[in-house]
Amino acid sequence: MSAEPLPGDGPADPAPAPFLRPSPTVRPGPRRLAPVRPVPAPPTTPMVRPGRHAAPDPDDGPAPSAAPVAPPAPAPPAAPPAPPTPEADAARRVREAWEEVGPQVDELADWFAALLFSLDPGSRALFPARVTEPARRLLRSLVLAMSTVDRPADLAALLEPLVREHRALGLRAEQYEALGVALIGAMRRFGGVAWDDAAEHAWVRAFSLAAGPMEDAARAAGDAAPALAEATVVGHRRVGWDLAVLHVAPDRPVPHRAGQYLTVEIPQRPRMWRALSPVTAPRPDGLLEFHVRAVEGGWVSRAMVAHTATGDRWRLGPASGRLGLGPRSDREVLMVAGGTGGAPVLALCEDMARWTRPRPCTVFLGGRVPDDLVVLDRLRALAEVQPWLAVAPVCEDDPLDPETLPGTLPDAVVRSGDWSGHDVLLSGSPGMIRATAQALLVDGVPLDRIAYDPFAQ
Repeated sequence: MSAEPLPGDGPADPAPAPFLRPSPTVRPGPRRLAPVRPVPAPPTTPMVRPGRHAAPDPDDGPAPSAAPVAPPAPAPPAAPPAPPTPEADAARRVREAWEEVGPQVDELADWFAALLFSLDPGSRALFPARVTEPARRLLRSLVLAMSTVDRPADLAALLEPLVREHRALGLRAEQYEALGVALIGAMRRFGGVAWDDAAEHAWVRAFSLAAGPMEDAARAAGDAAPALAEATVVGHRRVGWDLAVLHVAPDRPVPHRAGQYLTVEIPQRPRMWRALSPVTAPRPDGLLEFHVRAVEGGWVSRAMVAHTATGDRWRLGPASGRLGLGPRSDREVLMVAGGTGGAPVLALCEDMARWTRPRPCTVFLGGRVPDDLVVLDRLRALAEVQPWLAVAPVCEDDPLDPETLPGTLPDAVVRSGDWSGHDVLLSGSPGMIRATAQALLVDGVPLDRIAYDPFAQ
């Protein structure tokens, strides 16, 4: 490193020749370093302010801020979902297992009946020679109660009609234990791979929770009015090869509401009970009218249509069913009925005609041919004097009839308007109820506004 000569140091040394050392006789004088010039400090602010999207210069350091910003507080951890209650777990397992055995329900019913008869031989007298159907109905009533043990209000609402039906069959409170043992034994055989110890424990728990209140209700009703009423057939008229209109006079009034159904036993098929809906609202004289269609393979319905005679003595079980209308609701009503399902619909319309303020109601009555619309004339006569009622007949096999709508009931209903703001009542065959309910759900009707009786399923 070289420095400029200072004044008084004498002349500057000559530049040495390249690659030669200076002469040893010449001693260079002492050298002083030049003073270091101060370098001005860089400006504190840039000469050109960068745009708002310019990347910061890494040499500039972090940008100043007016005040430090506190980091956001971490969100509190979500509470883990509450574990299901034992009642909810039992009800869920009952529903799942019952759905699994659905295709084998007839075989399950026969096995259940055989176990019941071995445990309680006296119960055999409560069933007809062919036990499959009554055993299946009894099984379904028990499972219906067991599947609602996690909903106490729903279970309480089911107890009264279920116990009435069980009393009509002749069951006593002390027989529920044998029913439970037979039910679990039958499910153990037909439950398949899904049936394990956990499933069996859940079913035992569900039956215990449901059977206890049913036993108490059966004992409480032991001294009440008889579960059955005797009645006499006073009229039988066939309106087709498979359809009959029957009038029955009970020995004592049978309490019921419009839209409910009664279980019926006829002398031609003892201990084989069928559910029938009265066609009219309750009458002062207690007379009951039923419309019965002979079902393929149906022992009782065919006997009612073809062999019932005036003077026959019937036994009537207590009224059951949840098909009905609440006068406190302001929503309009949609009723959809197929074939003889028009019976409770006519009864409900006749009952609503007695109200001070009936709710606007639209009725779709469907059948394969016009002759199937048995109550159509009576509904139309009621609609002529009741402005709140509108009736729309539907014929599936007669699309050219100018007085009826073509197509199936579900299609005709969905094509005719928006029913999402209505209360909906369905009455008819299980297939018709399922198809119509599915079509209305897809069309936007809330599930809790669609009502039908469970015995139809």
